Amino acid sequence: MTTATAVRPPLHSRQFRQVVAAEFTSSVGTQMTTLALPWFVLMTSGSPARMGLVFLIQILPVPLLSMPAGLLVARWGARRVTIAGDLCSAALTAAVPTLYLAGTLPFWALAAIVALVGCVASAYLSAQRLLLTETIGLDEGVVTAGNALFETATSTARLVGPAIAGFLIAQLGALNVLWIDAASFAVSAALLTGLPRHAPAPAQSSAHHMADGVRHLFKDPVLRTMSLAALGYGTLMPVVMLALPVMAQSRYHADPHVAGWLLAAWGGGTALGTVVVARLARRIPPVRLAAAGGAGAAAVLWLLPWNQPVTTLALTVAASCMFLPAVTAPAVALMMLRPPPHLRPHVVPVFGAAVFVASPIAYGVGGVLFEHLSVGTVLTAVAAGASLCALLLLSLVRR
Repeated sequence: MTTATAVRPPLHSRQFRQVVAAEFTSSVGTQMTTLALPWFVLMTSGSPARMGLVFLIQILPVPLLSMPAGLLVARWGARRVTIAGDLCSAALTAAVPTLYLAGTLPFWALAAIVALVGCVASAYLSAQRLLLTETIGLDEGVVTAGNALFETATSTARLVGPAIAGFLIAQLGALNVLWIDAASFAVSAALLTGLPRHAPAPAQSSAHHMADGVRHLFKDPVLRTMSLAALGYGTLMPVVMLALPVMAQSRYHADPHVAGWLLAAWGGGTALGTVVVARLARRIPPVRLAAAGGAGAAAVLWLLPWNQPVTTLALTVAASCMFLPAVTAPAVALMMLRPPPHLRPHVVPVFGAAVFVASPIAYGVGGVLFEHLSVGTVLTAVAAGASLCALLLLSLVRR
């Protein structure tokens, strides 16, 4: 029988609040670096190609190392990996301004540092999610709500981080913003040191569990269907984001203010959706919540291809993004709870890596599509794809 303590709201747990505070702190710093680092590379090298290469080098290790990272999390435990990841990220980020000021930062050294940051992130991302179950228990509704609140922290960081970075770069320079990001990782590690230790079971260290985790993900009909749907939305929504500046240019007289409002609507809708999901998660089973979110997002996306005033377009963008956390939070919660405990560190990274890889591929394909097809045609195809994903989720409810 589930105890009252196990099903209390996530925010009632001091340990959960520590995890969310650590995530928000480090995410704000990371989002600041997302603007500061490419600006630093562009200003020091004058090469947009090098700037793009830095992004690629940082992304690649995450999907490539997802399975070995899962083994590391299984052996060390989520708490230890997360704290170690924060400390390593702090040192690596601080190394960029340190070496540059010392006059010993050739581009190959910067690329190596960025690659190491990506290697750390490959284990850090999955360890963070597993850390949630250690702080709030294994109740599906509570874990879904916890994931939604966790995404609220990351979504809010995406809103405030770049804005703060833009101001600080103008005032202090991009190099000094990197110092602030390094400090944010150190603060995150300090917040997590107060969490209790959870020693992993000896059986978790076996390497063959990596392949078992992949097989479990494909054999479990719920996890398989949720993964396909989440991967679908993870592929389609970056195309929508790429469409926003295209629509501002082609439909609204190339007004940069329109592009800014549309991107703000994207972030605001996502943040609002995470809050709503956190309140509904304990009342609605994860599969039903995901189906409702998927159906709502698909329905709203059919409105995007039509010419309309900026105000209604911004509301449409916000509404479509508001429904997405109802898909992602239950999906992550089920990935964390349905596998046997010894397989969880291996299922979560595989799922995360698949979704992570989808985004850069979608951006690349979307750019080509917008060069050869009208924005309305591409967005109609996106709406059709989202409808198929919604049907997948609805099929789970029927079962």
